[in-house]
Amino acid sequence: MPNLIERLNEEGEVIWRINTKTKNGYYKVNPDSSQYKYCERITLKGFTSLPSGLWKEGYGMTAAGSFLLQEIFEKYGKKIDITLVASGSSKLDARGKKTKVILPIKKLAKANQAVRATKRKRNEEIRANVKNFLSSEFTQFKEYKGIKPSYAAGTLAELLEQPDIIKKLGAEDIDKLHEFIPDYLSKIPGTLRAKKKLAVVYESLDAGRKVYLEKIVEEFRKKLNAGGTSESTWQKFLSEYILVLRNSYGEVLEKESVSLSGKYPDFMLIDPYSYLDIFEIKKPATNILKYDNSRNNYYWDTELSKAISQVENYLYQVQRNSSALVEDIKKHKGLDISIVRPRGYIVAGVRTQLTKTKMADDFRILNDSLKNIDVIFYDDLLNNLETFVKRISECNS
Repeated sequence: MPNLIERLNEEGEVIWRINTKTKNGYYKVNPDSSQYKYCERITLKGFTSLPSGLWKEGYGMTAAGSFLLQEIFEKYGKKIDITLVASGSSKLDARGKKTKVILPIKKLAKANQAVRATKRKRNEEIRANVKNFLSSEFTQFKEYKGIKPSYAAGTLAELLEQPDIIKKLGAEDIDKLHEFIPDYLSKIPGTLRAKKKLAVVYESLDAGRKVYLEKIVEEFRKKLNAGGTSESTWQKFLSEYILVLRNSYGEVLEKESVSLSGKYPDFMLIDPYSYLDIFEIKKPATNILKYDNSRNNYYWDTELSKAISQVENYLYQVQRNSSALVEDIKKHKGLDISIVRPRGYIVAGVRTQLTKTKMADDFRILNDSLKNIDVIFYDDLLNNLETFVKRISECNS
């Protein structure tokens, strides 16, 4: 690369020149430019090529530049010496014959981006107004009736740069983001040329998933530590997050999803192979075991025994009415499922209840002896999710 790069006008005069070795140079504003009355020359520091934000032909600064020069000129009433720097801080000194301004190129680029987005938005509004006028005056343009401004590129970027935007999002904003993000990600071209962009997206997805899971962990732990949470609250919480806590399943069917008569569990889960299992939710405070002094062993507490009996009845009803249930789910949910030896899961109690080795051993024996039913502790669900989040963090570190 030559030490000097430059651009000349038709008369052979230098418009701009940069020494690639020292990374310094200058830019002369064309006297025919409207900006010349504000600024005649721009000093360049830290560049090996002409920075963006300057017209190559010498007409001065692009986008926000003209407004910037005008505002400074009107405030101090004297010409401006601009120095564009590759890095550093913005400075303004109006004490001399000229107003001296140091401006980092990144700050100028940000201002230019905002101005361009505003111009695009304004142009779209003007275009929409013109089309509405044409539709009202000429039948040949009736297709324009009621037209609204289309999206102007850069508008979203401008919005996302606003400080504390996440804290200011409303419920409607959040709902629209939930719809937009999956659709956007599904349309990213998966080509090798885009692999760097895809890598950034995947890293962002992992980071986003980690944040999402951490919030679930935080809420789960908070509810668990609070105690006294009602059974219906836990049913609602688990129905929302059970697919995260038990990620071997792909679909949740709540009781309202089926219209069959008879008793059915609060929700059923469908695995990736379309097989159905059922879940019964009790409270973390549910007592799991009681001790039999005469036999020196533990047995199911009354409340849990009732839950086991209830789940056995659910399993019986599901298998007995399997054909009707399959058809009902197909009709109301559009899902093709299979009901073959469904399993039942009871989420109840916490493992910390098992305070003795004998107690833990007897729980294992009792749980293993159940036919197609498992008792799952709340804190086991939480610990499994915490382990998964930790694994994501380690993979990304």
